[in-house]
This record gives sequence, structure tokens and C-alpha cells, in this order.
Amino acid sequence: MSVMSTASAADAAPVADTAPASGALTPTQIGQIAEEYLVAHPDKLGEVMATYLAEHPEFLVAAGESLRQRQQISQQQMFVQMAVTKQATLLDSQSPSVGPADAKAAVVMFFDYQCSYCGKMAPVVEALIKANPDVRFVFKEFPIFASRWPVSALAARVGEQIWLNKGGAAYLAYHNALYATGHVEGQMTEKDVQEAAKPYLNEQALKAIELAQNEGPVHDALQANADLAKEMNFTGTPAFVVMPQAQNPDAQRISVVPGSTSQEMLQMAIQKARG
Repeated sequence: MSVMSTASAADAAPVADTAPASGALTPTQIGQIAEEYLVAHPDKLGEVMATYLAEHPEFLVAAGESLRQRQQISQQQMFVQMAVTKQATLLDSQSPSVGPADAKAAVVMFFDYQCSYCGKMAPVVEALIKANPDVRFVFKEFPIFASRWPVSALAARVGEQIWLNKGGAAYLAYHNALYATGHVEGQMTEKDVQEAAKPYLNEQALKAIELAQNEGPVHDALQANADLAKEMNFTGTPAFVVMPQAQNPDAQRISVVPGSTSQEMLQMAIQKARG
């Protein structure tokens, strides 16, 4: 149903004289007719719009897609601005990391060992580390599934302790060993954690970690990660921030990915961060 069919012949008569000789109305003339009709009949606006949308559902689809895109752009801008504000905390030297401390670019990853999407991203991150030896990779243990599967918290605490005791290479080996089990979504066990940690921590150290759940540097590091994730508005894992390490970074060179992604996308983000 068109706007014209809603108007009566008398309503349309005043503008009919402006039609070309062929009898076809131009888009401008149709617009004038519609505008004059709706001004004269404001009560018909809802009816006309409802009829139009019923006959043109693609308009609603396009409008919804446009709204979704605007929301995504707005969210990305918010993420990037927060990354600029929280750069020092994102890149702090207390978090486990590998790669040059003075690298031009850094990749920060928030993750949980029980997260299936994190598990899928683990070999991607491993490949990126090998392909980008000049980039610093920072690991933010964020065991969001700990309330459901306590081993998530244990795995995170052990990882932090290995970092403190043995450094980045040992931490990365432990990290990759846990994901290599393929045990996610509640399948990971304490034995998995103990086996992955065995080359780096003795039984006494593991017992101490289990006892010191609510205090100490490991507890403080995990709490700082949780606070940072909340400030970044990360509600799930994985989440990535790829950014320059220089002070006052250009926001145009920062990428924030709140979810899993492809190796190609992360590599492009690294290139952008390098400048």
C-alpha cells in the first residue's frame, strides 16, 4: 500500500496539476503529496507507517543492521578509550608475559583455562608468538568460571606462581600444556594442573598455593585482573587488547576484541599497533 492509496482523490487533486504530461509522478512530487497528506492527517501517520513497514520488511532489517553497526562502533570506541586510560595497568610488568619488555607493540589476553573459546584461541596465540618475536604478549589470568569449576581458580593461581618463580618461558610452557589437554568446560582436573606444573613447582609449593587462596601476591594479582576486566567492561573470555607500548598511544593504533577471533585479524591488529 502506498501513501497515495491512503489519500482520497480530493486530497490529491490540488497537486495533480503538477504531474508531467505523461501522467507519471516524479519522486519529488510523490514526496510533496505524502508530506501534505500527513500534515493534513497527522492521525494517519501511524497507519501509513505500519502499512509501509508491512509491505517493506527489508526496511526493518536494514534499520536493525544499521543500529547494530552503530552500537558496535560506539562500543569499540568505548573499549579503545578505556584501553588508553588503563594502558599502564594493561601492560604492567607484574603480569605474566613473553617477548621483549621494550617491544613497540603488545597483545594482552584475558582468559580462563576452562573456557572453550580460549582453548580454541590458544594455538592461535602460540602461532602469533612464534611469528612475532618482536611483540610482547601479556597474559591476564581471569578465571570467571571459578565459581562453577574451582579448578579454574587453582590453574590461574598456579600459573601466576610459576611466573613469579620461573619467569615467562616456564609460564608459557605451563599455559600451553594445560590447553593441550583439551579439557575445558568442567573437564579439567586438579591432576591436569599438577602434571602441567610438575616441571616448575614441587609438591610443597603446590600445597602452599592451595592454602593461600585469599592472600599474598598471587591472590592480589588475580584480584587486580578481575578489577581491570570490570573496568574494561569485559564480561567474558577471551578478550584481547592490542596496542602500542609507547606512552600516550594513538587511539587509532589500538584494537580491542571482546571475544574469539582469527589469527589474521590479530596479526592485522599487531601491524596496526606497530605503526
